[in-house]
Amino acid sequence: MNLQADINWIMKELQQVNDPHLIEAFKQLLMYRKTKDEKAFDEAFERALADKEAGRVLSHDEVRTKYAKWL
Repeated sequence: MNLQADINWIMKELQQVNDPHLIEAFKQLLMYRKTKDEKAFDEAFERALADKEAGRVLSHDEVRTKYAKWL
């Protein structure tokens, strides 16, 4: 499988597409791919902030002491 050849073929085919619904479908697919990881990061970050505000966090030293037997 040649990735660059596939990309070139897709770009060539897209230049010939005139169906606005198909273009919108490709656009949504590419936007989903781009934002999927960003959304996961944002959700994890929000959970971390909530944990911090609720006092459900430990310092690095506390974690090292607690899990020293595994280090």
